[in-house]
Amino acid sequence: MSAYLDWSDEYATGIQAIDGEHQTLFMMVNALHGAMENDLGNEELAGLFRRLTLYVDSHFAREERLMRAAAYEGFDGHVRQHRALTKTLRRLATEFEADPENFATEDLLDFLKNWLSQHVLKTDMDYVPCLQAATE
Repeated sequence: MSAYLDWSDEYATGIQAIDGEHQTLFMMVNALHGAMENDLGNEELAGLFRRLTLYVDSHFAREERLMRAAAYEGFDGHVRQHRALTKTLRRLATEFEADPENFATEDLLDFLKNWLSQHVLKTDMDYVPCLQAATE
């Protein structure tokens, strides 16, 4: 059985720290998917959800520090996307905690899959040349 969200080289930015964190995010989404598929219980899901939310916060903070240090001109727009994604993730976490039995798990998984694939493949790739030039 394949993972819910497969990492491939197309997601690689070439920036080791960022790629490692992106791979961890993929693993966390896969763990959440597996927990949902295997009905591991609401406590387990809530814990995975909390860990994912905290990890997203730290990942975005790292990306933003790197972009700021490299004087990336798309910084403000990228940060706005981070804030919007974080807001949606927190809203979904709140909805889950309020009513886990009626929570639309497929909506959460679809959001995470689309967000990770689209954000990494499009938005994050935009900063790669700037960050690579700043480290040369």
